Amino acid sequence: MQESSSESRYEVLTRLRIVFSNRTIIIFGIAIGLFAIFTFLSGGLFATAKVIDLLSTSASELGFISLGCAMLMISGEFDLSVGSVSALGGLIMAALYQIGLNPFLAMGITVGIGIVTGTINGLITVKFKIPSFIITLGTMMLWRGVIYVITEGLQINFFVMEIHPAFGKFLQGKLGAVSAPLVWFVVTGIILELLLNFHRFGNHIFATGGEKEAARAMGINTNKTKLICFMMVGGLAALSGIMQITRTRGFHAVMGGDTALMAIAAIVVGGVSVTGGAGSILGAFLGVLIITFLQFGLIFAGISGFWYKVILGALIIVVVVINKILEKRK
Repeated sequence: MQESSSESRYEVLTRLRIVFSNRTIIIFGIAIGLFAIFTFLSGGLFATAKVIDLLSTSASELGFISLGCAMLMISGEFDLSVGSVSALGGLIMAALYQIGLNPFLAMGITVGIGIVTGTINGLITVKFKIPSFIITLGTMMLWRGVIYVITEGLQINFFVMEIHPAFGKFLQGKLGAVSAPLVWFVVTGIILELLLNFHRFGNHIFATGGEKEAARAMGINTNKTKLICFMMVGGLAALSGIMQITRTRGFHAVMGGDTALMAIAAIVVGGVSVTGGAGSILGAFLGVLIITFLQFGLIFAGISGFWYKVILGALIIVVVVINKILEKRK
């Protein structure tokens, strides 16, 4: 019994070392450094309560998608359709609410449809062995086209917060001094981190993305593992769309246009391997914060927004190089 307890303790410590690896510490340092720099350049404005509330809300909307994409990328696959699925989720939510459905019920149906879109991506990818990059590029265009056909580019109002304040508080309210989106973002991150590092399914994800043939030899259903990850991404993307239209009080066909690339940028900056088999949810979480700090920090510091993608591109290259160096040292 004592030997078994020691092995269990050793396994937990090993998992914690993976979560709080050197690369995660470096990413955390970059996030703190950016926040400090933009606070200084903005004369302290960047660290005010209102701006932090804005940052947390924006980070959460991108974060839900990024956390799901991190799980999928660790399993060895991509999803470029998340921006379109997020927009589709916003459209479906607004449409269901307009025909009189209770917003909580409409949200459940919308998230379910998001899971279905993920299932479609996953099934085609694993059954026909087509690269997910190609499949999700196609579904990205497909769902965006469906949105344009249905809406003809017109905006749809979504004044749910005024009519159903309980729903508004649930998604966009405050829990004490903390915004609800940030709470749900953190809770989702904790759940996925525990699933990834302290559950058998997490082992399957790492094995599927790292050594697919070896995983199959161990009896892991790699197709099922990837399919579940695709489903999670679809559901979280739809949820992000719901949160966005609740905050903005309306849906527009162009929403989520750059979301896929921003989500991939966030998780790459967060240390998730583009080839699969390595990464953490904590790293992806920090990557989302870095992207958000850059996006808004330049504005509050009075720097031209044209520099945003220049700095982000350079940062991605630097982080990828650092990750490669750390992998070689291992």
